[in-house]
Amino acid sequence: EEEWRAFLADIVTPRFPEGFTVLRGFGQYREAGGRIISEPSEVLIVLYSSRSKKKSRAKLEEIRAAYIKKFDQESVLRVDMPKRVSIFF
Repeated sequence: EEEWRAFLADIVTPRFPEGFTVLRGFGQYREAGGRIISEPSEVLIVLYSSRSKKKSRAKLEEIRAAYIKKFDQESVLRVDMPKRVSIFF
């Protein structure tokens, strides 16, 4: 938990200081060696403008690479959903 919070503060927040959402989940996958792994997971949701699409996607890749390295992961799922969203404050 402490490492995850530090990752958010040190890696995610500087790239998306406007904000993001984290959902807690539970995942399962088959590792390269064939073993089934079940573990808690985190889903990071980032909304960004279409004007910043190229830069934002590059930042997301930086976050993925950092997560793989820091938490010794074989892979990290990424899903892009190019939908228009209206936000009112």
